[in-house]
Amino acid sequence: MMLNLTIATFSTVTLLFGLLSMLTPFPGGTLIVALSLTALICSSPRARKALQYLRARINWFNKTFYWLENKIGDRIKVISIALRQTRPESEVDSPV
Repeated sequence: MMLNLTIATFSTVTLLFGLLSMLTPFPGGTLIVALSLTALICSSPRARKALQYLRARINWFNKTFYWLENKIGDRIKVISIALRQTRPESEVDSPV
């Protein structure tokens, strides 16, 4: 429990750093965001359900996740598997 809380906290801080770095000209922001989301999704079922809920309700958020899934592709399996776990229930088998 404590380990999951530590991982979730670290992932959230890293996610914020990744989002900020996407606004700067330094490369790697997308990878940092993907890695931090992966850690957050894998460590917290609640975060996974929250992201799944947001993807089902907010169209642009869902499209952004699909873009991230396609950008990462199968190059980094752990990230692509984690991001697929947050797809809305109606789209689990068939992407947009």
